[in-house]
Amino acid sequence: MRLTRPFFLSALTLGVLAGCTSVSFKQGAGGADYRRDERACMGTTTERTAFIQCMEAKGWWTRSTEELSQITLVSVEESEAAAEVQQATPADAPAPAAAPANPAPRTGTTTAPKDPLARLRIAMWSKMGAGANELIADQTQCLSTLGEAHAPDTTAGTVTRGLYECLRKQGWTGLTFR
Repeated sequence: MRLTRPFFLSALTLGVLAGCTSVSFKQGAGGADYRRDERACMGTTTERTAFIQCMEAKGWWTRSTEELSQITLVSVEESEAAAEVQQATPADAPAPAAAPANPAPRTGTTTAPKDPLARLRIAMWSKMGAGANELIADQTQCLSTLGEAHAPDTTAGTVTRGLYECLRKQGWTGLTFR
């Protein structure tokens, strides 16, 4: 999405300078939406963990400024590649050397196809020059082909692999947390 990362970093910086201890984000929501949901959740608890769980149930992503300083967004492909290396490497083995930029194709090995209905967690979508309206339009186009079984779960922040691959073909990059 256009300006999403600079906006997020600006909001984070402003929050830190203003002395906030946490930052909340919900795609498509504004300040009035936040205040309404915040009042509803604060009316149910005074305990921070329960408050955050309530906000997340309403679709908000809330993290402390300390947690935010440790967050890294990576592409889904990079995250999956790292997970595959981690699964293939025993816990006590030394870390593998960096893979070459263009690894030679392996001969004699096959990769099992990935389940198109498997869910992937997406923190943010990015496409140069595109915004929320373009994402919605491309998502709608993909769902018209794939069917409603591939509808995203916006509360959980997940999409099916099939929808993810369809949006990738349209130039979108799915980002997730490392």
